[in-house]
Amino acid sequence: MKYLAFVIAWSLCCLSQLHADPAIDAAIAADDHARALEIFSATQPAEEDADKLVDWFAKAKEKQRKRFTRAIAEKERHDAVSGKHLHNELLRMIKENRVEDDVDYAELCLKAAGPNKNPDLIYTIAPFLVHPQAALRAEANRAVAIRRDERIYPLIGQLLAAENAIDKIYAMETLLALKDERAVPLLLLQLSNPNKNVRYFALKTLEAIASDKAQYGVINLAQGEADEEVRLKAVEILRQFKTGPVFSAIQRLISDTKLPVRTKALESALAQNDKRYANAISEQLAKESDMAQKHALLRALLSLGSGGGMNGVLALLKKESDTDLLLWSAHACIRFAEQRCAEPLAHLVATSAEQAIVLEAVVALGAFKQKKHLPQLLAVLADPARAQLLRSAALASVSQFDSEATIQYLFVTYDLEKDQSIRVQIKSYLVELMKRKLPKL
Repeated sequence: MKYLAFVIAWSLCCLSQLHADPAIDAAIAADDHARALEIFSATQPAEEDADKLVDWFAKAKEKQRKRFTRAIAEKERHDAVSGKHLHNELLRMIKENRVEDDVDYAELCLKAAGPNKNPDLIYTIAPFLVHPQAALRAEANRAVAIRRDERIYPLIGQLLAAENAIDKIYAMETLLALKDERAVPLLLLQLSNPNKNVRYFALKTLEAIASDKAQYGVINLAQGEADEEVRLKAVEILRQFKTGPVFSAIQRLISDTKLPVRTKALESALAQNDKRYANAISEQLAKESDMAQKHALLRALLSLGSGGGMNGVLALLKKESDTDLLLWSAHACIRFAEQRCAEPLAHLVATSAEQAIVLEAVVALGAFKQKKHLPQLLAVLADPARAQLLRSAALASVSQFDSEATIQYLFVTYDLEKDQSIRVQIKSYLVELMKRKLPKL
């Protein structure tokens, strides 16, 4: 019984809201706009009352109409009747050529029109998609994106088919807001437009839509576009396509003849975080001439976690003189456990005057444990002209070999050593080594 009573009470409440509100009729009769707005803002009028208000405000002065529009926007009234008022206001501004005189008000109407349920609003929003004022176009595009009304597409098609580049760009602004995959074929046609701005904006729109259907068109521009700005944008967009053709294209672009393209292609490869790019990066590193790009390529290998065959790193070790590049190359050798690095690193130990480079090379030789390099490490340890830090590193590398053949040599070095710190380190290592290698009596 309680449930039935509740249902009846609720039904009566809903029915009462459908009846005309005498307070609204009284406000209209008294021509009291302030009172009518107060009632409208405080309650949800029945459709009949709301329709009366719209018709009444349509005949009111501009100031009162604007107040009604603001009340609709502030209360987020999205009903079709409120949309009728917005439609009237936008249409009035267009017909009276008053949009430019009151841009802020036009923006307010468009903002309120976006989520409104009145289907006729699409016809008054559409003219603003090609308005010279960027702010109005942006608000109209937002409204179109919210409404997702199919009836806007014929207009977009007409604009894209026009000869005027500005009209094409305005149409693509709308497509950018809609992000609709169905627009991809239309946009691909614009990639061959003679106007570079049209080509650039078509790329930007395709980037927002992010459909694999656009990949071949973007690849063509990335590889053969004459304008550098447009081409770089195409190379940048490639990173969002994780397909075989795009992977092959980025690999080729990493070694492009133009440095800006190589740089952007490397960024796209890193954005995909795909280790398969390491081989192309390594090969380009081996022949790269630009110093900044060499650093970027080497960092890329370390970032991807792959040496890519190590040809690039080995080339740096053999021919490079830049300290930072050599240090990071030695680090890459250790990280990627590349035994082929041992010979060029041994050469650096023997020839480099940079202590930091020699130190990194000594550490690497210890990590590789190639016995042919043991005498060189022992020589560094025994050389009093070397820095103490370097000699300590050489001893640490020697200890990596775990060889009893070093015991006699270390005793000789210990006897001749003058540096007490080095003597302590040698003695400590000898004691440990003899415990492991000499037979227990």
